Amino acid sequence: MKKTFDFNSFKHVYYLNLHCDDETREARLLARNWPQQMIDDYKNFAKRLLEIADEEYDPPMPTIDTTSTPVTEVAYGIRDWVLRYI
Repeated sequence: MKKTFDFNSFKHVYYLNLHCDDETREARLLARNWPQQMIDDYKNFAKRLLEIADEEYDPPMPTIDTTSTPVTEVAYGIRDWVLRYI
C-alpha cells in the first residue's frame, strides 16, 4: 500500500536538508546495496536541493552537513532547528 501525505492538513511544512558530500553519499548508499543509477540520481537531487534551498522553500531550507560532523552535533543542530518553530 502506497503511503500518501495530506499536506493540506498542516498549517505549514518545514524542511531541513541533511547533506553530505558526493563521495560520502556514494559510500553510504553502496553500503546499503543501492544500485549505481539510484546513487547518481540522489547525487543530482542533493545538488539541486542546495541550489534551490533559499529560493523554493519558505522559510528557506537550512542544510546540516553530515559528511564528517559527529552524530551528536547533527542531532543538536536538528533539535535547535525544531525548537525555532515551536
